[in-house]
Parts: sequence; C-alpha cells; structure tokens
Amino acid sequence: MGHDSRSSDRNRDNPASERTNLTYGVGAEYPEESASKGEHALLLRKAGFISGIEITTYGGHAILSPELTWQGHELLDTIRSKAVWERIKTTAKEKGIELTFDSVKVLGKMALDWVLAN
Repeated sequence: MGHDSRSSDRNRDNPASERTNLTYGVGAEYPEESASKGEHALLLRKAGFISGIEITTYGGHAILSPELTWQGHELLDTIRSKAVWERIKTTAKEKGIELTFDSVKVLGKMALDWVLAN
C-alpha cells in the first residue's frame, strides 16, 4: 500500500483527529519523561475532570483520547483568572489547606466572590 498524502493533510488540518491519537501513560511501555503527564491524566480521570479510555496492560496504565468533561471545563474557568488563582493559593496557604481538586473548587468560588467585591 502506498502513502496517501491527502489523508495526512486532512489529519493535520483536523484538530479532532490529533486529539484522538493522544495517550498518557505510566509504566514500562511509556517513556519515563512523560510519566508525570500520565500520572496526572489518571488522577484527572479519577476525579472526573477528563474522560477517556483507561487502558491497563502488563506494561502500565494509560488514558487514550482524553477529553475535558463539563466538570473539567468548570474547573478551568474557575482558575483561568490570574487574580482568582492567586487568591486561591493565598487563602489555602493562610488556612493551611492542601490544594486538592475539591479544595480548589470551593476556594475558587470564594476567591471569585472576593475578586468581584474588591
């Protein structure tokens, strides 16, 4: 079979086709330098912030074709503002709160109210 350059041109112009080829994994099958991304992808999936196909093999665990969920989009919207993100970090530090997904969501609402009031 020959190489069809039209197919690769279509894939290059279509961001969705690029997204479907993403895989983030942890284990022997995956490069060591991407292990952090793989670990974070697995945590984000467990927390419900991304969806994707979870793959488990003898070589490790991975997420294939990750996509943001509605909850993931809401979290990003909350922390997108630099002022809100800084307020989240400051409040967490002052109160001795660890920055987990749940605490960021709660603190994000408080920080947004604070930013809007000041």
